[in-house]
Amino acid sequence: MDIVIGNLIGFAIIIFLFWKYLRPVLSKAVNAQKDTIAQHVSESEAAKARVADAKAAHDRAVAEAKAEAEELHKGAVRDAEAISGDLKAQADSEVKRITEHGKSQVALNRASLVRDLRTDLGLTAVDGAGQLVRSHLSDPNAQSESVDRVIDELESMSAGGPGDLVAHSSELIGLHSMRASSREAARSVAKEFDSASESLDSETLVKASVELTDVIGLIDGNPVLRKRLTEDEDNTDGQVQLAQALFGGKVSPIVVEIVSAAVRQRWSSTSDFTAALRRQNALVVLTAAERDGSIEQVENELFGVARLLEQNPRLASLLSDHTHAADKRVDLLRSLVGEKVGSHTWYLLSHTIALLHGQPADVAVDHLAELAAARRGESVAHVVSAAELSDAQKSRLSSVLGSIYGRTISVQTEIDAELLGGLRIGVGDEVIEADVATRLAKAAESLPR
Repeated sequence: MDIVIGNLIGFAIIIFLFWKYLRPVLSKAVNAQKDTIAQHVSESEAAKARVADAKAAHDRAVAEAKAEAEELHKGAVRDAEAISGDLKAQADSEVKRITEHGKSQVALNRASLVRDLRTDLGLTAVDGAGQLVRSHLSDPNAQSESVDRVIDELESMSAGGPGDLVAHSSELIGLHSMRASSREAARSVAKEFDSASESLDSETLVKASVELTDVIGLIDGNPVLRKRLTEDEDNTDGQVQLAQALFGGKVSPIVVEIVSAAVRQRWSSTSDFTAALRRQNALVVLTAAERDGSIEQVENELFGVARLLEQNPRLASLLSDHTHAADKRVDLLRSLVGEKVGSHTWYLLSHTIALLHGQPADVAVDHLAELAAARRGESVAHVVSAAELSDAQKSRLSSVLGSIYGRTISVQTEIDAELLGGLRIGVGDEVIEADVATRLAKAAESLPR
């Protein structure tokens, strides 16, 4: 019994302790768990609501997406149709453009082909004609006949009366590069020389030319002296006195007269002064050749040397090279032509080469030849032919050209086999290209291109 009572008391104590201490904790835990469960239930309900809302929103979005997709599809179809129409129109336009371009290109190619064929045919014809002409002109008689035909053509030109294309007076030869005042000054010096030298013989004039060459060399080498003789226009008398003091008694009176006459003039530049003296020096020798009747020979020899220099540019360059002393250049010229020309011609050539002042030797010699021809009252015709002209042809050509230009024409000939036939004639600045080679070349150039 005591055990039972003890157990009951123990059980009662346990229940008390449970109720006193454990029940509140368990009750609190249970309540917390209930709250948690309730909260979870509430959250679950809220989640279900959100799920429902999300489903509704999804359904609406799907519906809207389907509607938008349908609209996009319809728009894409419309855009595709428009793009297809544009592409088709562009394709049609491009096909048309390419077709037109193709037609145009075909036409151009056809025209180019026709032109090339015409050109080839024309060139073939010209080549064939050239071969026939060359074959024909290989006969000297045919060549001579071609020259006669050119002279006949020129003769028909002369029916219009004389022209005035070439200056025939020695007064202007070698003066074209000068200004008007210097040209007039040079002409005045020449006139005073002609007047002062009337009584002088050929030997005296040649000696004077040698002395004048030395005087010109002295003036050329002394710029201060050259300026003193030319630039003080208000003291002309003083300049003349200076010239006479320097050269009087040391050279021939005619040389002093020439220099004094030059000093009295007004010059555009000091270089014109010395250029005029060099030209006058040549006229002194030509006057000497005139006095002893050899001026025609001088003219022919000068033209021969001019042609030699023209055909040998290297030689002309050496004679013009101022880095070499004048006497060396004169010696070179003497070794080539010194024994082949007369004394007057040699004086002219040697003085000209010694006094070259920047002018090419071939040009200077050519001017000498023209000056010699003009001194004889002639103009010069430079005639190039494929073969040597006969004396009769030269005479007839000179006469016909004289009729055309209204003055005596001196004919200077040169041979160039490449001309084939006919003549190429130069009178002053005018060139008459009546040779067969030039006519064949012009025929080829006139073909359609």
